[in-house]
Amino acid sequence: MPDQKPARGPLYVEATPLYVTLDASPLVSNNVHDLLDLLRSDEFVDAFMELDTAGELAFEELHAALVERLATKVALTGRQACSVAAQLDRLGQERSIPGQQDRRAS
Repeated sequence: MPDQKPARGPLYVEATPLYVTLDASPLVSNNVHDLLDLLRSDEFVDAFMELDTAGELAFEELHAALVERLATKVALTGRQACSVAAQLDRLGQERSIPGQQDRRAS
């Protein structure tokens, strides 16, 4: 996997009555920018232009190659990370159902 540079934060924590969400807009914006650059690059332009006639396998292969090249992490300063953690903890506690168990924790 090629080196991926994390997108720069911040992340925004939001809540609905049942869920806590993490707005990763900087990551999405970074990835859309990088995706457009990749699709017009010599490395990917031909594969992208041939998708209409190449079929589902070619689509899946191009998808995998592009995902491999896009950021999957958001870089936060220490202060930003602590703020996000505190917000996630508070909102998660508020939405926890007594007796509810996270299947991954067991």
